[in-house]
Amino acid sequence: MKKTIIALVILCTSYTTLQAQKVYNEILQTSTEVAKDKNNDLEKRKVATFKVDALKYMLMKTKELMPDSSMHMVDVQAYAMYCFVNNYITALTKAKKKKDKELVKTIYKEATIHCPRFNDMDKELILAYYNNENFLTQFVLDCDWEKALKEVENVTQAINK
Repeated sequence: MKKTIIALVILCTSYTTLQAQKVYNEILQTSTEVAKDKNNDLEKRKVATFKVDALKYMLMKTKELMPDSSMHMVDVQAYAMYCFVNNYITALTKAKKKKDKELVKTIYKEATIHCPRFNDMDKELILAYYNNENFLTQFVLDCDWEKALKEVENVTQAINK
């Protein structure tokens, strides 16, 4: 009887963990598929590669620095990153003039450096995309994506007034 109860508790716990990672896993899976699909254009694959790297970094640092935190927080951060990157691509697409495109790039890029999540001192790792001209997503990996998303929204609202 004890073994059955213990097995049920373990099963329920693992199911809850799987459900809690649903958003993270979905974004990771779709981004990985896009990144690996050679039928997609190179820029689309590079954006998806950034998302995969950002998600893996986020989970790695969360487990390392906050092992007791809930996976709900990782899901929230994953979704905020997904929205941040997609909003960035949309804003870039809407910007017609070169100076407007540069402004969009600067606003989004700077938001990621202003909003660290883990205060990681491994600058080579966290800035791997930041100054890399080969990628459209020149963002810092160590980012609080919720805060960065809010910062971008505030800046763009102020500009549009």
